[in-house]
Amino acid sequence: MSDFLLYASVVALFLVCILVVLVILMQRPSANAGMGSALGGGAAETVFGGESANVLSKMTTTLTVILFILSFGLYLGFVAREKTAPKALDAKATAPVAAPAAPAAAPSAPKAPVATPAAPASAAAKPQSTPAPAATTPAKPATPAPAK
Repeated sequence: MSDFLLYASVVALFLVCILVVLVILMQRPSANAGMGSALGGGAAETVFGGESANVLSKMTTTLTVILFILSFGLYLGFVAREKTAPKALDAKATAPVAAPAAPAAAPSAPKAPVATPAAPASAAAKPQSTPAPAATTPAKPATPAPAK
């Protein structure tokens, strides 16, 4: 149900955005120029009367406040939804890892200590690298010596 409310709010936010743009474009500047006059000039005055500037500015303010409230509410809603959603990686990381089973030792075999050669500290710090093969020139075929 919360997903439905979130996505319905996204649609409402989209509609409010379109309304804000249209209301701002309907406002007529004082010099009778710009987009307000291009969209019909006195259309807003015909609809809202002689005081259309007050009505349009109040509508702009109201729609802008609604836009910001919806945006912030949607942000909080999607953040809360993200925190409650289970993640596959989290479940895998928190699951106990089973240790591989150790081979069973024969009861009659004596356990002898295994000696491991100690590596020098300097050799352990340096990465092991294989030497690059030396560049070789192809051998020239042997030419027989000229007969005398």
